[in-house]
Amino acid sequence: MPSLSVPSQFAVIDVETTGFKPEEGHVIVELAAQKIQGQTVVEQYQALVQTDRPLGPDNVLFNGISADMLAAEGQLGQDVFPAFQAFLGPAVLIGHNIPFDLAFLNRHFSLLGLPALTNSVLDTLLLSRKYLILPSYSLESVARYLHVPQPAAHRALADVETTRQVFLKLVERALKVGR
Repeated sequence: MPSLSVPSQFAVIDVETTGFKPEEGHVIVELAAQKIQGQTVVEQYQALVQTDRPLGPDNVLFNGISADMLAAEGQLGQDVFPAFQAFLGPAVLIGHNIPFDLAFLNRHFSLLGLPALTNSVLDTLLLSRKYLILPSYSLESVARYLHVPQPAAHRALADVETTRQVFLKLVERALKVGR
């Protein structure tokens, strides 16, 4: 009987952006990841990313990231994105609506001549739709339903922490129902 290969490492990821469409020039202003083994965080990465793109008032209201914050604490994308890609390595990537994050990451990687991410992925949005019946499947709604505390929503590291806890609760739920 063939043995089941279980990935040794996962990375929960999240990005904060200036908008919803990388193809229209919207960019990442913050990214974060936590590498986990089992239920333990073994390493984490977080960075604000400088941008020449003006931030609208909606950005500041949505995630609290201002132009002043990026100017003071932001790093150059040419430094951040290769470091983030190296940090992720071959880990299985976990995110809530992960195609959104991957579209932005791969757009930035492409602009820097870096290869696109081809890691395996797990999407907590899809998992929550499979195992929960809710009126909304936003990260906030799923976390609230699963009694996961939410520190500062819409900051990358806080959303990574919430997504990690949601993922672990969804895995628990999936194991209980046996599928």
